[in-house]
Amino acid sequence: PATALSGGRLVPKFGGHWEEYELWTEQFVPRDSVERYITRTVKMNDEAQLQRLRYLWTYFVWNATVAYMSFWKATNYRIELANPLPENISIPAHDYQTGTLLYSVSKRIKSNSITEFLKNFHIKQTIDRYSFLHKESLWNYIFSGIIEVEGEKEGLSLIKTFKNELKSQKSFPDKEKVLKRIELFENKVENEGFIPKALFFAIKRFHRWFELNTDASFTAQAEMLYELYETYQLFTLEETHPSTRTVFFIETAFIDSDIQLREIARKQHDRLITKDETLNLISSLQTQFKLNEKESFFLTRLSYPYLKPTDSAALLQTASADETASNLVVQLMDDDGNPFLIRKPTSPKEISRLHQLFFESNLMVHFRPDNQFLVALSERGFIIGGLFYNQSDEQTIHMEKIVVADRYRRKGISEGLMNELFNRSKSEHIKYVTTGFFRPEYFYKFGFKIEKKYSGLVKSLTETDNDK
Repeated sequence: PATALSGGRLVPKFGGHWEEYELWTEQFVPRDSVERYITRTVKMNDEAQLQRLRYLWTYFVWNATVAYMSFWKATNYRIELANPLPENISIPAHDYQTGTLLYSVSKRIKSNSITEFLKNFHIKQTIDRYSFLHKESLWNYIFSGIIEVEGEKEGLSLIKTFKNELKSQKSFPDKEKVLKRIELFENKVENEGFIPKALFFAIKRFHRWFELNTDASFTAQAEMLYELYETYQLFTLEETHPSTRTVFFIETAFIDSDIQLREIARKQHDRLITKDETLNLISSLQTQFKLNEKESFFLTRLSYPYLKPTDSAALLQTASADETASNLVVQLMDDDGNPFLIRKPTSPKEISRLHQLFFESNLMVHFRPDNQFLVALSERGFIIGGLFYNQSDEQTIHMEKIVVADRYRRKGISEGLMNELFNRSKSEHIKYVTTGFFRPEYFYKFGFKIEKKYSGLVKSLTETDNDK
């Protein structure tokens, strides 16, 4: 097969065939095979490099399992590669990269048994040669690779089949230890859910860093978490694994906390709660637990991923006759150095005051039940500006109007409101913001454009600065 199930290639691209020279060409792979990488590192005899190899070895095993399983699955579990050896596979030497490639797919054997497939997986051969790579938990990475390819339900079913077949095997290496590993792995996944590869190694890297920097400030930890989330592309992973962010924080910032986030993660994993319900559950933890400074700091950033580590923000719970909701309060500074707050309104009275601001600015607007609002408040708590919008579809919101009180104009209040709208929308995976063709020069500054499929202006929230 040309591609792995994740969309990346499994084998180098075919170049061409020159019959007169009996020559075949294929894509050049600018990195070593796993075997050559291990051999070169061992020859260096440098403890730091050997320690890095020990860490990468589990990543190699996970990736190799995914590659060979993908090939086997693509043949409908009828043909497997006969030589799954380290010299026949190339895996990136950084666990945040993609691009595993199989060098050799010509030698194949018939196969219809997961036990025979795993027996043919020559990891033990490598460990016998390099004993320092041995880990008791190595089978966990093989099982994780299986689930990465099959999905959680089918993957666990296949592992259970392996367990049942293994019990009747007499010659399988370390049979009893493998059976024990299966039990431990099944229990962990069934109780806590499966942790995908990118998320798993992002968590591992955070702890490697934190062990070297145990006195890191909350801001430094938040910066590291944000950088890891970007580097390991965990925002993308959220689309298929909704509990990604919650699990990431449970295993890093809240690793020593008593805050009960596991049940929320489980409900996200099973798609039993919406994003709004998730926010409300996380926000309600403030009243259920007496949070320390660290827990308050990271709980806010768990709920709102766009927040910068240095942003001053807090979660506020607001109650209505029907429900209790979470409300993020962000503090910004205007151009004169005075602080102001941005949040959602907390009462009909505040919405009425925003409507009055529009009226005072000679803007006749009509609020509808489906409208959503952001308001700006002065340091003394008076509403000094705001905007309102509604969601057009799953990927788009329409920004209706924005207003700032006369005495607070030209101080950066409207820019703060607009950027906060963009940030909150991005955190909810909104891709486009539209608005009418009113004051276009103002909206051009924020990256809005004219496009033929829209009646007014549109801004893409996925567009980078380089795209503009």
